[in-house]
Amino acid sequence: AYNGPYGLGASVIQPARNRHAAYYADKEMRSFPRQAAHPWLLNNRQYINDIRAMRRYAAECSGVDDGVGEVMSRLKRLGLDDQTLVVYAADQGWAGGQHGIWGMGDHTRPLNAFDDTIHVPLIFRHPGAIPAGRTSDAMVCTYDWMRTLLSRMGFGDKMPAKPPSPGRDFDAILRGRSIEWDQVIYYEFENTRAIRTADWKHVHRHPDGPHELYDLKHDPGELKNLADDDAQSQLRRDLKARLDAFFARYADPQYDLWRGGRSKASRIVKEKRGA
Repeated sequence: AYNGPYGLGASVIQPARNRHAAYYADKEMRSFPRQAAHPWLLNNRQYINDIRAMRRYAAECSGVDDGVGEVMSRLKRLGLDDQTLVVYAADQGWAGGQHGIWGMGDHTRPLNAFDDTIHVPLIFRHPGAIPAGRTSDAMVCTYDWMRTLLSRMGFGDKMPAKPPSPGRDFDAILRGRSIEWDQVIYYEFENTRAIRTADWKHVHRHPDGPHELYDLKHDPGELKNLADDDAQSQLRRDLKARLDAFFARYADPQYDLWRGGRSKASRIVKEKRGA
């Protein structure tokens, strides 16, 4: 649907113009939830529960599948498919109605950190080096990718020492080995930070909330906010302490709102807009 370079910005505004549009034209799109717009939703409210938007977005996603297929076919034709490390990933998650949100984490005010908007696909393919068809429940984050890729290519000693990186090497996991792994990731976008473990997620917003706490084991959909539950006060403090310790070690003070800095994302946007 988008007729310009680099992006799918208009994917739900105009009818999809790829070969998949006809396939989705009569589909009920049951994988998209039907919910009222979240009160925090800043934009894209018109797409909530709009089946046309659902069909158009699905057609665009199928177009991405086509693109991946083209890359793999070209590698095969060149005789490179069995000696090339291919990584399929995304820069962010996306909500198609989950929690009453259409879009990414920055499409709400306050910004959100729901799993739908921060969870991304991550697939590695490297015949002969990575066992095919296996999956892992290890929790990894984008800051782990650089160290892992350098390690896989034999350049583990080239990881820059400064600035300090929280990145962990999960190459052994890719190879199918069992290793000790801390099941935790950290997230930050402007004034919103989160710590997510296998069972819990705590979201903290500068300067005074609203904050969130979810029991992911019993509430994987993140529907019941326990931030004000006195029974979870110690857990909340523990998670907040871990969150603070992580960013105290790795955050650049000039961009750390919690230490008097200025949001880098906000600054870049203002500079681009000439504000």
